[in-house]
Amino acid sequence: MAECKTNAVKDRKVTSEDVRRDAGQAVKTAGEYSEQAREEFQKNFEARLNELGVQIAKLRENGRGLRDAAKANWDRKMAELGEKQDAARIKLAEVGRSTAEAWRDVRKGAKSAYDDLNNAFRDASQKF
Repeated sequence: MAECKTNAVKDRKVTSEDVRRDAGQAVKTAGEYSEQAREEFQKNFEARLNELGVQIAKLRENGRGLRDAAKANWDRKMAELGEKQDAARIKLAEVGRSTAEAWRDVRKGAKSAYDDLNNAFRDASQKF
């Protein structure tokens, strides 16, 4: 009996309508997957930014007592950190606004902004 069904399926010809339907479903599924991946990335990226923000706030507190040249250098480093933190937050917002199709390109920029911020934080942490 199962052999009969198998032969019937093999004998059935695939139509252009079958291809359109299946291709449409594949596109829909790929779009849903991409959207889920974007949301997951956004959630993780935001958590990492928040965690690094806490560490930066602690670092800022550690430099409050500096004076003269050390204070001037510290202020420059903190300004640089602030700019990089703002840039990373802007990239996070871009990820949130991006479409399922375009978010992968936006992700690259967001990762780069985070890496810049993290490197600046590490540099400032080591010097002070």
